[in-house]
Amino acid sequence: MSVDPAGIESEDLLQAAAAAGYPVSERMLEEFRSRTQGLLSRPHRGANRGRRPVWLYPLGAERQLVSLMRWREHTKDLNVLRVLLWLDGFPIATSAVRESVSASLSTLTQTLERGLEAEASRRGLDPASEREAALNSIASALAARRGPNALPRLVRVTASERTSAVELLLRLFAFGETLDTTEEEAATVEKVLGVSPGRRQRVNGAGPWLVGPAQDLFDAAQFISVPRMAETLVDATDVELESARQLVAMLFRFLPLVARMIGAVFDNDNYAGLEGVGLLDEHPEFVMLLVPMVVGMIRAGWQENLDTIATALEPFPALAAEIRRVLDLPANEVGRNLEGQPAAVQRHARLLIDAAVDGKLDQAPHRKP
Repeated sequence: MSVDPAGIESEDLLQAAAAAGYPVSERMLEEFRSRTQGLLSRPHRGANRGRRPVWLYPLGAERQLVSLMRWREHTKDLNVLRVLLWLDGFPIATSAVRESVSASLSTLTQTLERGLEAEASRRGLDPASEREAALNSIASALAARRGPNALPRLVRVTASERTSAVELLLRLFAFGETLDTTEEEAATVEKVLGVSPGRRQRVNGAGPWLVGPAQDLFDAAQFISVPRMAETLVDATDVELESARQLVAMLFRFLPLVARMIGAVFDNDNYAGLEGVGLLDEHPEFVMLLVPMVVGMIRAGWQENLDTIATALEPFPALAAEIRRVLDLPANEVGRNLEGQPAAVQRHARLLIDAAVDGKLDQAPHRKP
């Protein structure tokens, strides 16, 4: 592809997409750059070629188009796609990000309220005065559900404990209610979420990552419940959103990778209570919660904690890439390189290589849905 320093022609964009395995038509290109979608920068007029005007896209638009096509394998939601491209560093206006996240949170709030009203109607309950009973009914159904769309069952709990925990999560985080809760209830929620092993398991000699009162999770609902996050987006400044962008990108891209690597090394996906985290990048719509969540955390004084996490995550993408490069080496060479290493090191290395072969170390958007 020949690149004009003044910009890139549409034919070059289409060729770049085709080379990456994504056939894109001129009509699709027109839709992506439309004001309705806003997923690609609009071209500007360059110097004429003879009498014909030449329209040029900004440099880097070819990478943006390829990234867009990869994300479209996971979601067609325009709001989600805008935010994902923004997190990838492409020129999406911060105002468009704010509007997209706000629209998604508004839709989620309406869906939650309609679901509650529908459940109340189904059971013959008054949605205002018997709201708690309707919520309990929804929680019971969610807790009992099995299959691909069910909540994961990573730690064993009784059916009643599971139902109570799901109801607490709905009331606190989905509907933003203020409740008097106990440490025992919070500990049960940790088990239902599957994170409780994080209180006892160690990784490479480091202490457990989950420390402090379990009720800290409930306290966080003050700024990361759906209603609170919607309020945060209303007055979130461009500076706050830009400050959150890199943190959100690192958490979304790298934290699931670390969780999967830990699971591979210990041959137990939920060894440290992180199996659920390892699946987050399979659900790109999660970024619509992660953006206001990080803004809320920063406002709550968690900037230093977030920066510490981000710094700890930095080496892992390079490590995963190095492991994937090992796959190109002959098996006997890999064996020779591991000779002389302690047995535990050899075992961990082989488990990581197996994980790379299975695609577990691939990162979004390359990670298969």
